[in-house]
Amino acid sequence: MLSSLEQVISTILFASEKLEEEMKQASNLKGLTSRQLYCLELIKRLENPSITELAKNMDIAKASMSVMVDRLEKNGYVLKVSSDSDRRSAHIHLTESGEKAAALHIDLHKHISGLLTQNMTDSEKQILLVLLSKSINFLPSLSNNVR
Repeated sequence: MLSSLEQVISTILFASEKLEEEMKQASNLKGLTSRQLYCLELIKRLENPSITELAKNMDIAKASMSVMVDRLEKNGYVLKVSSDSDRRSAHIHLTESGEKAAALHIDLHKHISGLLTQNMTDSEKQILLVLLSKSINFLPSLSNNVR
């Protein structure tokens, strides 16, 4: 058994990164970074956000978000669609490839959650959820995005 919280977190992060890398290799998503995958997942969850909404939710500068979206668009994962109400604004839509990548990333999270909780009772899973939810409230740049 691991002796400290830091070791447990380190082990979970290492395993998660390894599983994500394996998923990317197996699904031809090798060119996407973890942040880009998270961005695609967030676009799916927010249902065609603007660059401003996306930047706010990812807690990065709007200019950096624009660069990321431009790369994702160049690689065929998203489309920028002009807003009907404000031509200066654009909404980000997932392409079929973007939908597949986002779905794979969501499935990866489900898989990791299943692995972490496979030997737990429903009661233990609920306790873990409560404790982790309480913990992320103190991570300001993350707590708004995980829900």
